[in-house]
Amino acid sequence: MEMRNLVKEKIAEKGYAIGAFVASSSSLNTEILGVNGFDFAMIDFEHAQTSLETALDMVRAAELYGTAPYARVYNPEDGPMMGRMLDIGLHGLMIPMVNTKAQAEFVIQNTKMPPIGIRGKGIGRGPLWGAYENYNKGEVDEKSMVIVQCETPEAVENVEEIVSVEGIDCVYIGRLDLAHAMGVEDPSTSPELEANIQKVLKACKEAGKIPGIFTANAQDAINRIEQGFQFVTVLNDLAFFRQATKTRIDDVRKGVEGDKYQVDDAVFLK
Repeated sequence: MEMRNLVKEKIAEKGYAIGAFVASSSSLNTEILGVNGFDFAMIDFEHAQTSLETALDMVRAAELYGTAPYARVYNPEDGPMMGRMLDIGLHGLMIPMVNTKAQAEFVIQNTKMPPIGIRGKGIGRGPLWGAYENYNKGEVDEKSMVIVQCETPEAVENVEEIVSVEGIDCVYIGRLDLAHAMGVEDPSTSPELEANIQKVLKACKEAGKIPGIFTANAQDAINRIEQGFQFVTVLNDLAFFRQATKTRIDDVRKGVEGDKYQVDDAVFLK
């Protein structure tokens, strides 16, 4: 058997791949993404309560319908955990807060096997207990995807050096964190933020790396893909669920109560 990377295949075919963050630690939500035709599911460890055991079920749920399972790690300095996460069969990892070339090199050291890195070889679910005959012979290093997040002005400043690191496949812009680090209140209207986004996009294109970004809505996603972004996330499942349920309850209550009903986005604070 040969290992596949569905996202790399999709980008080669269409020029882009569309995915979503799964912050709910839910294999059911992950499976729904697959049913709906998402190219990848980004299982979140950084801001979620996901365990490796839970993530294993989420990986299986994604693969049922041809959706590629990825994960964002919770600690960019925990090298051994990166290897353990890949061992459950993830197609790639996203590493937050990579600000320098040295940090990018650390990521590669811990996500690639010798002679490139120091990740240990083993017989687990990643290589399907040996069914992927060439997994430990370099196939996993070629097929798996390493994504580093650009979330600070320091990362933007160093992006040309970061993309020069062999083994980095994608630089993903964490737009909200980057805006926060820049002191930008409204990411949708900041020319300074947009200039930094375009700088990262340009650096990726020149280095032959995949540019990635989180998008706020469908039109934003369309615009970013047309700009050249290729690894695009379009929602976070928990935020999407909150917004959808709030819209539904507001629509019903406004329909019944009319002008007497006042929309309140902070009901839970009362």
